[in-house]
Amino acid sequence: MNWKTTLSGWSWYPMPFGFAINSALKRPLRALCVAASFFLIALPAYAGLTAQTTELLDNRFRIDHAVEQITILAQRRPGSAPVVVVKPDGSKWYAHRHPENVSWNVTDSSDLIRITQPTPGPWQLVGEVVDGSELRLMTDVVLRHDPLPERVYRGERIKLTAELLGDNQRIVMRDFEEQLNWEMHIRSANRPGDENFGAGPFMIGAYHDGGKGLDEMPHDGIFTSDLDFNYPAGLYRYKMSVSNEVFHRELTGEIEILPQPVRIALSELPDGKTNHSELTITLEPEVSPADLHLDLAIETPDSNRYQFAVTPSEPVQTMTLPMVEAFGNYRIDGQAAGTRFDGVEFFIDLPELAFYVAPPPPPPLSPEELAAIALKEAQEREASAKSRVIWVISIINVLLLVVGAVILIIWRKRQRLYQELMAMPLEPRELTPDEVDLNQFSPEDRPGSAR
Repeated sequence: MNWKTTLSGWSWYPMPFGFAINSALKRPLRALCVAASFFLIALPAYAGLTAQTTELLDNRFRIDHAVEQITILAQRRPGSAPVVVVKPDGSKWYAHRHPENVSWNVTDSSDLIRITQPTPGPWQLVGEVVDGSELRLMTDVVLRHDPLPERVYRGERIKLTAELLGDNQRIVMRDFEEQLNWEMHIRSANRPGDENFGAGPFMIGAYHDGGKGLDEMPHDGIFTSDLDFNYPAGLYRYKMSVSNEVFHRELTGEIEILPQPVRIALSELPDGKTNHSELTITLEPEVSPADLHLDLAIETPDSNRYQFAVTPSEPVQTMTLPMVEAFGNYRIDGQAAGTRFDGVEFFIDLPELAFYVAPPPPPPLSPEELAAIALKEAQEREASAKSRVIWVISIINVLLLVVGAVILIIWRKRQRLYQELMAMPLEPRELTPDEVDLNQFSPEDRPGSAR
């Protein structure tokens, strides 16, 4: 298992911790106060620096010459604009305008600013920062994480915590969670024969400090996981990371997801059919039946939900389901808490078991009923055939009427046009010399000749 952590290209190791400790000075401010967390990555020559005190007055603080990098966390009034950083020479940096050696991450109520090679001297933050905040200078920041188990059952619920340490002390600040993006990814290690071969990557959860789920107390700096291991069994490579625009840290390693040690299924009848009113509980050999407790719930088609607890006494045990009576859809889900023979405890979410209870088939029909049904079907077919014939004849008649009407209309229009042409008088027209053809007359027909 590789517990190596990284921050902005530098390598860090959780153990042993070698910190050069700087102290924090808390001092109330009159109107606007700064919430700052300084992650100072010092040069080796300054590893033995003693604690320093930084005075805050009107949101001012001082950076000495030994600081190589500084990270500022400023807490603001929700919805307010990002702070403005005023350098010792009076020039200003903004969230939307700053040099390349500055990284800036903005949320609705805080700013996280990292400055590389900051100018020594007095600095100032301008903005609507909250009251009651503090300034801390730290020479190192370490990501502490609970060791992940080498093996987990599919669907197992485990509680893992992580925290950021500065000078070997947990960083606790309001709204600090909003500045962090926690993620946990797994990808198949492609071990031959595993069910998960080629699977992934999967985003299986994150870490939260809101006091919900398995997290015990909100905003105490302890981030609790909500990881989901309901994925195909096999060996995985994981990567847990916490990052934002300013820094990035991660843990990597391997974890194996094992098949569930408890299985629930409907029993089978001797003829191979399913017995919907009986549930079979099967345990793997490594599970102790005496230390296993199941909390199950079944939802019936009428939306009623029945809870029942089971403590098996045998590796394979059956139990009746008296609530399975009506026809329709059923769902069974629940959890199992137990102990293996080697003393390892587990708590898993069982996969949902859904099934459908169909009504019984109707009894077979008597010969008389079958004959009546056949006669009725024959009558219906005959009536349907007669209806189709009538429709076909009707359609043909309608088409003939339409064609005849069209022909009659065209004939009458032609007759009317002919009559109009015959009644039109012919007007004589005098021919021009060019239009007279003398060759059409014979010599006998010439003027003055006698026949």
